[in-house]
Amino acid sequence: MTRIYTRSGDAGKTGLANATRIDKSDILCDAIGDIDETNAVIGLVRSLIESEDLDEQLSVIQHKLFDLGAQVAQYKGNLLKTSDIDQLEQWIDAMQEHLPPLKQFILPAGNPAGSQCHLARTVCRRAERKTWQAAVHHDIEAEATKYLNRLSDYLFVLARTLNDQDEVFWEVGG
Repeated sequence: MTRIYTRSGDAGKTGLANATRIDKSDILCDAIGDIDETNAVIGLVRSLIESEDLDEQLSVIQHKLFDLGAQVAQYKGNLLKTSDIDQLEQWIDAMQEHLPPLKQFILPAGNPAGSQCHLARTVCRRAERKTWQAAVHHDIEAEATKYLNRLSDYLFVLARTLNDQDEVFWEVGG
């Protein structure tokens, strides 16, 4: 790619991986954008953590989110596998072994890494909702929405892990 700009989107259309063009107002563009935003916030989380193991997990996730974005952008071929979802579950289970069980809701707060992780979780949930909406009119593999659902769970548990039990609990009427 010699230039970053192509001018091909100036009329409100964008190209998909299958060479079709759609309106930028299509819900599919929202889904792709929210997946990209999730990836960007995860990159921010990575810049705030010191654990090499967690950084490696987040690196794998960022690559998988690129695969997911391509898949949602109508790339032919299922780039996400059930084993990718299983991997997230294994990481969740391993982190939860070191966390006390939740007895009440927690607020999305904590230290900078934990707070940013909560932000990544909420953006991921939005990406999942938009992907479900886009799936009504576009061919999107089931693994895409499953991965986003499980990723938001992973990000919640990671936020708890990063906050190292310094969590802010919701006080009813607080």
